[in-house]
Amino acid sequence: MSVIRFLHTDSLRLGSPISGVSDAPDWLRKAVGSAVRTAVTNVIEAAIAGRCHLLLIAGKFTESTQDLGPAIIWLKAQTRVLREHGIQLVIGGYPEIDHAALRQLDAILVAPGQRLDVSSNGTEIKCRVSLGSTPGRAGALGIEVGTESSRRPQADLAYVAVPSLTPSLTSNSIDGVASAHDRLLRMSAGCPQSIGPMERGAFGCQLVDADLSRQSLTARACVTDAIRFAQELISCRPGMAASELGELLRARSRLLSTNGRCTMVVEWVIDGQLTLSGTRMEPLCEFDLLRDLRSSLHAGHSGAWPHRIRFSDTSTVDTSQHPSIAAREFTAVVRERILKFSHRNRFTENCSVGIPLGSGSEAAVGLDLLRRVA
Repeated sequence: MSVIRFLHTDSLRLGSPISGVSDAPDWLRKAVGSAVRTAVTNVIEAAIAGRCHLLLIAGKFTESTQDLGPAIIWLKAQTRVLREHGIQLVIGGYPEIDHAALRQLDAILVAPGQRLDVSSNGTEIKCRVSLGSTPGRAGALGIEVGTESSRRPQADLAYVAVPSLTPSLTSNSIDGVASAHDRLLRMSAGCPQSIGPMERGAFGCQLVDADLSRQSLTARACVTDAIRFAQELISCRPGMAASELGELLRARSRLLSTNGRCTMVVEWVIDGQLTLSGTRMEPLCEFDLLRDLRSSLHAGHSGAWPHRIRFSDTSTVDTSQHPSIAAREFTAVVRERILKFSHRNRFTENCSVGIPLGSGSEAAVGLDLLRRVA
């Protein structure tokens, strides 16, 4: 047995709620409510499916120390299956003051400044916790949990887990597989699950193979998330009719199917030059487009759910053939401004009706628009 395989994940963030889906349907809110725990169980299943020897958790279980106790109780039940498959749980990064509570998980605990030496006698692997400042076993794999550093671990073959919310970039890797340089590999696995629209893309862990005979290390990403946030750009062809936007959005949503593995919560960004035909059936309001798109997605849809629709700053609408549309738009903007200002000052004794000077640029922009149309 010369190859040691382990799964590396970072902060689990158990107990952290997922934001950005408050207006989602019931089926999606239910999935969101259990997404973090589902992702963690996906990590455990990935370790079993990958026939790993170790499961390394290099980050904190929870963002709040108050959630640590319940998280340990829940993890104890979930990780019991690892022992049945001969997988050793390794927890790194926690200071020794927290080790008393963590011992409930029957795991190897690696504190900051320590190193886990993993070796093989041909039939089984052996693990030993050592000080990071001492030399490791000859030919063995040394695993440390820490930050990016120029210091090389004192091990013949070294893996440094750098806890982070996002995984390491593998753009310079070959086919998505990162390889060790000088028998050293530093990797961030990221969290098993993102928790908001600002955390876009796939989340998961790293599947690592350490070949002791060849003294080589490789790592490839393994996706575990249940809910995924994404931003998709829709580039409209020049002169495309605004009435075609709805069908285009629906078609692009269908292409984002993930075969039931996870649900994508998508922000659509529309970019391009659109034209209006003058009909009433050409919605250019982001809220109207979002409502229509959502209504076309049936309950239980596991492909993509539209979180938001917006136009890019470079998008334009050609109204040269229908100047009345610009006039209606200007009237709507001014009316909305008057109503907002009047509502804010309805309890003021000498309330003036109209658009107050210096309160906004809508009127000036609207008048300039009318001038250019005329």
